[in-house]
Amino acid sequence: MRALLHAACRCTGIAVLLWGWAQAAAYAEPARFLNDYGQVGLMQTPTARSLGQGAIGAGYSSTDPIEGYLLHVQPFEWLQGGFRFVNITNPALATDPSRDDFTDKGVDFQFRLLREGDWLPAVAIGLTDLGGNGLLASEYLVLSRRFFDLDIHFGIGWGRLGGRADVDNPLGVVDDRFETRQFNFEREAGKLSPESWFTGPAALFGGVVWTPAGGPLSLTLEIEGNDYNNERFAQNPLAPETAPDEVRFPADPEVHARVNLGMSYAVGNWGQLAASWQRGNTLGLRFTAVGNFDRMRGPEKVLRPSTPAMPSYRTQVQHGRAKALTPARVERIQRELDDQWISVYAIHAENDLHGIRRVTVWAGQQLGDSLPLLAGRIARTLIRQTGAYYDEFEVVETVGGIEATSVVIPRRAFHRSVMGPAPVEMLASSVRTEAADPAGYREATYRDLLRYPAFTYRLTPSLRSNIGGPENFAFAQLLARLTGTAQLGPRLSLSGGVAVNIADNFGSRLDRDFPSALPKVRSDVRRYLRTGKDYYLSQLEANYFFPIAPDWFGRFSAGIFEDMFGGGASEVLYRPTNGRWAVGLEVAHVWQRDFEQRFGFQDYNTTTGHLTYYHELPFENIRMVLSAGRYLARDVGVTLDFSRGFASGARFGIFASFTNVSAEEFGEGAFDKGFYMSIPFGLFSAKGGTGAAQFSFRPIQRDGGQKVVSGRSLYYSLDASHARSLQTRQADWGR
Repeated sequence: MRALLHAACRCTGIAVLLWGWAQAAAYAEPARFLNDYGQVGLMQTPTARSLGQGAIGAGYSSTDPIEGYLLHVQPFEWLQGGFRFVNITNPALATDPSRDDFTDKGVDFQFRLLREGDWLPAVAIGLTDLGGNGLLASEYLVLSRRFFDLDIHFGIGWGRLGGRADVDNPLGVVDDRFETRQFNFEREAGKLSPESWFTGPAALFGGVVWTPAGGPLSLTLEIEGNDYNNERFAQNPLAPETAPDEVRFPADPEVHARVNLGMSYAVGNWGQLAASWQRGNTLGLRFTAVGNFDRMRGPEKVLRPSTPAMPSYRTQVQHGRAKALTPARVERIQRELDDQWISVYAIHAENDLHGIRRVTVWAGQQLGDSLPLLAGRIARTLIRQTGAYYDEFEVVETVGGIEATSVVIPRRAFHRSVMGPAPVEMLASSVRTEAADPAGYREATYRDLLRYPAFTYRLTPSLRSNIGGPENFAFAQLLARLTGTAQLGPRLSLSGGVAVNIADNFGSRLDRDFPSALPKVRSDVRRYLRTGKDYYLSQLEANYFFPIAPDWFGRFSAGIFEDMFGGGASEVLYRPTNGRWAVGLEVAHVWQRDFEQRFGFQDYNTTTGHLTYYHELPFENIRMVLSAGRYLARDVGVTLDFSRGFASGARFGIFASFTNVSAEEFGEGAFDKGFYMSIPFGLFSAKGGTGAAQFSFRPIQRDGGQKVVSGRSLYYSLDASHARSLQTRQADWGR
């Protein structure tokens, strides 16, 4: 009996512990912040935590002998990545004899294998320093589990994270090749070396984060797996084995402890200040800032006029007099829509063969990138002005003077779904999208309603930078950029931009000339930065858009297209109205601009062009772009681009170009690759608006695989008018 009682108590105790383990997940929220390398982690080690899809983070860290500039992005819940420039103090690695440091850059990826549940920890696998010299290269498997105010992490690492060699490589039982790790510092930076992944000795790492009461303060204890006494960046990897220690280990760091202690403080929900005591003798400092483009909405949008009260619609339709279009009524419609940042080009009314009355409005918007928002605002205005006279409203969104998409809205369905009891989702089954007829505009009763020229402009701060260069670790320039567009006619526009220097740290540097086996179409970026730093002409181009046939569009462009090139270009695009794909062909002949970036050109000129396939995949708002053709340096190849869009309108993407240029000719990096972000201007404005800021990042800028920006791309200009937004932006019908 006593044995049974003892067994029962033991089982009860185990059950209570398991219940507490499961309840811990429900009551504790782990602290999440970036580590010294831009990974979600502790100080030197990663964890299996994430900042959530759509997250973006940036920061700066300094722990002797490494200082780093960090960028973190997370396009999916299961995938996160980082882009990092580091400056390592080591005279033996310096490319400039007058310096005692070495710059390196790298890309990290982490894949979540298992989400944390009531019983199981979060599990992730990661690759570190894919795009650098391999000095910080590591692979790891890590587990994370929260327990009330404690967040516990445990992992096994290879490469740098496995430097302590605590354990034999568990993968050695699979194949003997995993037991030895090969490393060649002289290999070209940027090359992937999958044959070395998860090879060599392994080490254990981990730590615990205590966040009292979920507050802003977190205390961290970390045990790391790297061995600083054999650190690659502390050695001269080119020195022979017989060289003296002072030659082979010119920056050998002294290590007093394997345990690191840290403290971090959350600044609101966007920033983190952190200090740490690492290796028992080194102070570490870090500042990071994070945001989330999947949740970010910016300031509340103020649309003029605001949506009228619902009863006014019912009164207008049920008791108001039906009114046909007249010149005076057309003028009122145009004036009301203009007050909502909607430009009306033409209006036409007709009866079809079945006696259905339809009014068609050709219009363009400055509201944003939402077709339902444009169509819904026009439908409301037509109801206010014409009551129940017309049965259908057709909205033809016009971009650059070409009819992009036609949306046909039954008035009764719109009234029931947007202004009545029916859910707005029911409107989707009634709305029709059609290919816009290019001849329709010419037959409109009231056309050429917009007066030309029409002007728009924007004054914004801008940042130009070059990080990781051999002359200095980071160069930056703050500019005031004025851009504007004059719509000279229905299809012809003139766009220009000037930039004026506000502050920079260039000094007398950025004037060195670096060798290249290819025509120097991009690698002279430092000379452009230096020579044209005070002010420069960033753009002065004319674009002529024209319809060819339903779903076929064309463009001619000429002028100064970008910082480095100008010339002439043409493009043809086929985009099925209700399809998820499109095909375009673009050809340009361009000249390289003078370094002063005024109106002069250099002798170098070339013809470049690409056939491009676009596909909007039916999941996760992913876009695939595949292009093939001739690049600026006259090399030939293909570029593959994947990007993910978010609810805020922001987009993250990665790209890689493979051409007929060999790795030796291309130089450091082997092939062109990088990632980019597109952030809509309307996200930061209460008025909304169109256009986006573009930011791209490459581990190293070379001349192979380089495209030119040659005018306004048809696909991206027409993207906001795609019929798919009628499904993805349904809530905008009621705004």
